Amino acid sequence: MTFAYILLILVGAACAVFALQNMDPVVIRFVILLSLMGGLIFASVIGLIRHWKLRSRIRQLEAKLQAAERPTIPPQL
Repeated sequence: MTFAYILLILVGAACAVFALQNMDPVVIRFVILLSLMGGLIFASVIGLIRHWKLRSRIRQLEAKLQAAERPTIPPQL
């Protein structure tokens, strides 16, 4: 998760530098729109990855619980 924050900071800094270097209002609006779209996509991907990992963990724990709840048959002599 730390990697995601560092990547987000780098992308944000690159967008800010690009926006400051271009003083044309049309380009700045385009950069802001592009930054917004990039941020939404990035946040969605991070959220989906996190959701996928949590679902995987839930499946693992449910399987473990199901295995623990199976009745054990005592050995026959």
